[in-house]
Amino acid sequence: MASLAASLIAVAATSICEAHAEGRPTSSNICEREMIRASNENAVPLAVLYAVALTETGQKGALNAFAMNVEGRAVFSADFREAMMRFLAAKRSGAVLIDIGCMQVNHHYHGARFASVEAMFDPRANVDYAARFLKDLHKREGTWTSAVARYHAGPKNAPAQKSYVCAVIANMIASGFGAWTDASRDFCRPRREAASR
Repeated sequence: MASLAASLIAVAATSICEAHAEGRPTSSNICEREMIRASNENAVPLAVLYAVALTETGQKGALNAFAMNVEGRAVFSADFREAMMRFLAAKRSGAVLIDIGCMQVNHHYHGARFASVEAMFDPRANVDYAARFLKDLHKREGTWTSAVARYHAGPKNAPAQKSYVCAVIANMIASGFGAWTDASRDFCRPRREAASR
């Protein structure tokens, strides 16, 4: 766990230094940089933020600040301009459920808490909102596992919550933030496999 956190910090520092040296803003690893900051400022475990983000926007192990999920379909844009064009096209075609940015914050349910759609794509605002939302869910639900389950699905959707939690656990483990426990294996094991034990 410490090695991935150290790696994330090193990547963020390197990207920032390279961008300043070249006099340009950087977009690579911006989600990760903002997660480190938001984790520290909001007392949300970096492992939770990172694994949720990988589950939400991970594409080949990388995060995408301009990713969207439009009515269940992943949409990856190369830059902010393209993402905004795709967002507006989706809205014009009647899409309601659109998740946005590093942490896939849902526009329908959370958009009013941002100054604009553009602000939802801002990695700092997106990750900070998600961290505060997870922190509030943790306070209400009592555990990080329950908070993660509720981040993605409503209170009356246990199958979606379980599937999502297991995907987050798998990403947490794959990224070096933990290991399978007997309890997590049992929880995530498919029913028929568990029944045959």
